[in-house]
Amino acid sequence: MSITLLRTEGPYSTPVSLYDLPRHRWYVIKEAFSPQLLELAVRSAVMSRGETILDPFCGAGTLPLASSLLGYRAIGIEVNPFLAFAARTKLSQCSHSSFEQAALSILPSIRSGATSSLEGFSTFGRTAKGEKWLFNRSVLRSFEGGWHASESLKGDVRNVVRLMLVRAAMENCNAEADGKCLRYRKDWKKTSFDKRDFLSSFEAWIEKARDDLRTQPISTNASIVLGDARKILPSIKNNGIRLCVTSPPYLNSFDYSDIYRPETFLIKAVRSNQDLRKVRLASLRSHVQVRWPDPKINSFGSVYANTRKQLTRKQGAFWDSRIPQMIQAYFEDMQRILQSLLAVSSKMSSLWLVVSTSAYAGVEIPVDMILGQIGESVGWFLKEIVTIRNLRASGQHAIRMPGEEVQPFHLRESLVILGVEARRR
Repeated sequence: MSITLLRTEGPYSTPVSLYDLPRHRWYVIKEAFSPQLLELAVRSAVMSRGETILDPFCGAGTLPLASSLLGYRAIGIEVNPFLAFAARTKLSQCSHSSFEQAALSILPSIRSGATSSLEGFSTFGRTAKGEKWLFNRSVLRSFEGGWHASESLKGDVRNVVRLMLVRAAMENCNAEADGKCLRYRKDWKKTSFDKRDFLSSFEAWIEKARDDLRTQPISTNASIVLGDARKILPSIKNNGIRLCVTSPPYLNSFDYSDIYRPETFLIKAVRSNQDLRKVRLASLRSHVQVRWPDPKINSFGSVYANTRKQLTRKQGAFWDSRIPQMIQAYFEDMQRILQSLLAVSSKMSSLWLVVSTSAYAGVEIPVDMILGQIGESVGWFLKEIVTIRNLRASGQHAIRMPGEEVQPFHLRESLVILGVEARRR
């Protein structure tokens, strides 16, 4: 099994281009890939307009939106309630004038504000004992005033208005997403975000959303399904999925539900930590921040078997003793996903997976190669594995046993391309 470099230039695995693209820019997440990747996959698959493209881990909706703009049907699945909301909202078909009128109508309610239930909850608002808090009270109340006023709005208009309210809130949050966590901004106490800052952000996003709705109207058959891809994929009736382009959670012990915790609470998709835990349990087993059911399958090919032996020799060196079980559970989940994707695919389907290798206690986990072997074992044909870019390994990746020398290594972000046509002919 060989790995080559992607020969076509482009920031395929980063969201850099999304910040300036209409509709995409309404909410950009760092885990998103570029629409250029979809365009490359479509050219490779030689697709016809109207055929269906699937993303079972669609995040904030890059693929469903990009597919629709190119003239294809699209299905996106997303387990995080906020990200599913953002993805669905980007596909809104309301007019720019009706949106602008609705957004301006709630400005008085934003100015007057309303008491938020988050003011005394966890770290959302300032409390007597808390040293850090995400939102100043005036920002929370401005948001809540706008949210309450938006109850009178309908359909797509309400969704776009509400997403712009979330954008304004997060631009005036004392912390921001940075890698694997939320980090407090430098001098956040001195910055002291308030109602005026919130209003300024909201009005700026009204203009951007209005312009995008005017210059890029959308007519689409795309749909966003909220839920666990492991359960939803087998229920898809359409067995004519022509192309799947997706980036499943990386095997990096990153709790994606935690990084978008503020937004998920703001839109009232969850109201307690118990609700949030349910979201975690419905996600792929790619981290140890919640107690998962133990995996049962442990046969994923020769590359995994060799990696498992190396991990076994490192017992006691992991920063969490459940890391080996997490790795096993991740590949068990991905095997299930690959089986389900094959079942809903057409005879000429292609599957493009953007994944990253990882490392624990100095043992590199070649996720791309393991998934390639799993894909072949369930009936896919492995076309190619290409490296998109090299990543730096952090100190925790190279934790070693006493007296052991660990050779330096680099992680990589890869594209695993699978197909069914060569296998079925």
